[in-house]
Amino acid sequence: MNLRVLRHGAREFGVAAAIIFFALLCPAFLAAQVTIAPGPLPLSKVKTIYVAASSDDFVRLLKSRFDKWGVVHISSQAEEADAILICETESTIIPAKVVVRRMDAQVRLVDRRSQALIWSIKKSATSDGGLADEIVDQLKRDRERSVSNY
Repeated sequence: MNLRVLRHGAREFGVAAAIIFFALLCPAFLAAQVTIAPGPLPLSKVKTIYVAASSDDFVRLLKSRFDKWGVVHISSQAEEADAILICETESTIIPAKVVVRRMDAQVRLVDRRSQALIWSIKKSATSDGGLADEIVDQLKRDRERSVSNY
């Protein structure tokens, strides 16, 4: 009879120990997840941008506008950047008396570490230079708003 009581007590102790162990381990595990995979970097904290490789001339134009702005640094290595700038463009020829070329551009800034979206814009224009200026100007305004929120 004493052996039966000992087995029952050991089983209850084992279950209680497991519950306590998991109760202590779960918060630590969740905290580790939070430190490993943080949310996207706020736009105001982005200091260095890597521009994703592209054969598009518009991307080179955007790079030159960022260099001219001077607030964010363009990195040649993705590993050194806070964020990655991805640009997708599409040109359309509009037949008219004078041929007009319209360019659509979608620009996204993603956190290098979490790959989460930080900022995005989609714009259209008939001038490449004007479109690049509009995109950088909008990023400037949004970044200033982001700075004032912190």
